Amino acid sequence: MTIERDSIAFRILERLCAMPRPVRGMTGTKLEAEFGSPDTVDELAAAGLVTRRGWHDGPPGAVWIPTAAGEKLYRKLSEQGQRRAGSTPF
Repeated sequence: MTIERDSIAFRILERLCAMPRPVRGMTGTKLEAEFGSPDTVDELAAAGLVTRRGWHDGPPGAVWIPTAAGEKLYRKLSEQGQRRAGSTPF
């Protein structure tokens, strides 16, 4: 799976990684409503970039969260975008 900076997959990772860690996660229903691409979440999961977390193993009550690999990829793509825009990181 190739993820571009302006893709839906990146926007999903961005949304998940921007959340504070203790409350991080979105349901599949919310992700589908916000991004309109349920297949993308499945592709991210198959690539090991997001995983389900919940009170039980899977639905109901499960939310999608980024994995360590997903967070790393998000940071890398974010930094590339900042450099292209001419911004300097803080």
